[in-house]
Amino acid sequence: MQVSIIIVNYNTKDITNNCINSIISHTKDLGYEIILVDNGSKDGSKEYFEERRDITYIYSIENLGFGKANNLGAEKAKGELLFLLNSDTILIENSIKKMFDFFCQNEEGLKIGVLGCLLIDDKYEINGYGDEFPSCKKEISNYLSLIPITNFFVKKEKRKPIELTNDYFEIDYVIGADMLMRKKNFLKLNGFDEDFFMYYEESDLQKRMSNLLGVRNFIYTKTRIIHLEDASGKNIKRYTNKKRIIVHKSKNLYLKKNDFENFKLYKIYDNLFLWLSKFNKKYTKQEYFEYFTEIKKTHL
Repeated sequence: MQVSIIIVNYNTKDITNNCINSIISHTKDLGYEIILVDNGSKDGSKEYFEERRDITYIYSIENLGFGKANNLGAEKAKGELLFLLNSDTILIENSIKKMFDFFCQNEEGLKIGVLGCLLIDDKYEINGYGDEFPSCKKEISNYLSLIPITNFFVKKEKRKPIELTNDYFEIDYVIGADMLMRKKNFLKLNGFDEDFFMYYEESDLQKRMSNLLGVRNFIYTKTRIIHLEDASGKNIKRYTNKKRIIVHKSKNLYLKKNDFENFKLYKIYDNLFLWLSKFNKKYTKQEYFEYFTEIKKTHL
């Protein structure tokens, strides 16, 4: 088996089904399997997917989160390479085969750890691929850029422009929506750190890969995958209180694990940000109190 494609589903039956069908329709000349890990969906996913014979279906009675669910899928994987793919993606060409070929042809020379591709929206415009590793210094700069008095002196860091004329470019980490890697490397690090429920787990994994295995991460520019973005989080939409708590907690967990020497200084600015957040009229006083309480726990 060449590639094990692992998808995590959480109450997105139709979207996940479209993703699977797009894989089967477009993936040619490649030995692969599809492993679907279901995080306790209640939308009819279990009844539907357990009847499909072209996938391996694993149902968890609880929501394990992104990282732990992928770890479960990796335990069952037979492929030499793992391709972790979000359920809210659609293949429009033979992307996995193209990425597999590039990975195998260049793995040794480039020391590839994780390979991703360019993600596009439904208008075929690029909407993601990866970023630089987070750090306390960068987050402090971002906080200062939000304050009128200091934003004149400190600007929020912007993503560097990408060069699309080359077949690939190096990046700190590949976004978690599409990650191709050696299974043996994934397992050497015991997969995703299960302290992360959702968000920042892919950054942490690739940081550890770079530090411990000496590998590098790349984006392959000669194929694209549609990414609808955050469909599995439809019950915690982009700026709801629940989601901002999860994202902020994961960010602080990442910084504590990977930039601990600067975390004490970062906490000062994080506390300032928490204090300023109480003036955000979008959230109720009760929501602010919940947010404040949960984030303060990450400072311990």
